Amino acid sequence: MRYGTILVLVSCFLAAACGRTNSADSEDQESGPGTGEFSVTSDQPTAGSTVGASFSVTTSFTTQRGCSTMTVGACTVNPCYGSTLSGTESAPLPTAGEVTFTGTASSPLVVTPQSDGNYATESVVGAVPWNNGGDSLTFAWASFPGNAGQAGDILAISAPPYIALTTGSAFASSTSSLLRTQDLMIGWTSDTAPTDLDEVSFDVITGSVQVYCIFNAGAGEGVVPSAALGYLQTGDGTYSIVSKEHVYESINDGDGAWGMNFNVNALARTSYGLARGSLTVQ
Repeated sequence: MRYGTILVLVSCFLAAACGRTNSADSEDQESGPGTGEFSVTSDQPTAGSTVGASFSVTTSFTTQRGCSTMTVGACTVNPCYGSTLSGTESAPLPTAGEVTFTGTASSPLVVTPQSDGNYATESVVGAVPWNNGGDSLTFAWASFPGNAGQAGDILAISAPPYIALTTGSAFASSTSSLLRTQDLMIGWTSDTAPTDLDEVSFDVITGSVQVYCIFNAGAGEGVVPSAALGYLQTGDGTYSIVSKEHVYESINDGDGAWGMNFNVNALARTSYGLARGSLTVQ
């Protein structure tokens, strides 16, 4: 995981009023009254081209605490996927005002909270947010979560390299089913040399169960153990494979710390397009 480069937008006269902590741990960290999620996902089906390309930015804040997860090898099992609260106009979720994502190959993209506190996903077609692994990207938020009176901040994060699945890898060819009793080998090549902080993530969801696995991008391959897949529910599900970088931060306004997750993802290329789709888990 990469430590974020922080540009502070507000002077802090008291350390407790503006405290922040970086951590290199994984996405399931939580702290204080709630969590925030910032993500950008790039879809580039042809290397070095914007033909058929797009990207999307999502943001969410919630006071709902997650349930306990389990670790199996390089994988995490989340049995409570999709259980976070949704806001309403009478009981809106906390927000951080406008959130602006700035890439190196496109114009800044702004996502704005709605009256219920939810943020609509914003997408751009015919462009990618970065061209090369290592490009510097930023997320900026207008205010402290749930406290419009305190100015927000900005975080810089490096882009991961774009990747392609290798012949013989799981999901390198179009796949419609997944057996829970068999290990999966995922192999890939990177368009640009990955750093030790770049990762490749495999994610599969069925019902309320999510299994996601994180591998070092420089390894070129990783194994998803059947011991983790065995927790999946049978039936229809979805999957994705991305290269990524992730930063976790804890920010504090004096009333408690918020856990903030920042994710930069690029879907892996395959012989049939991009490594994302539906399948049946057996």
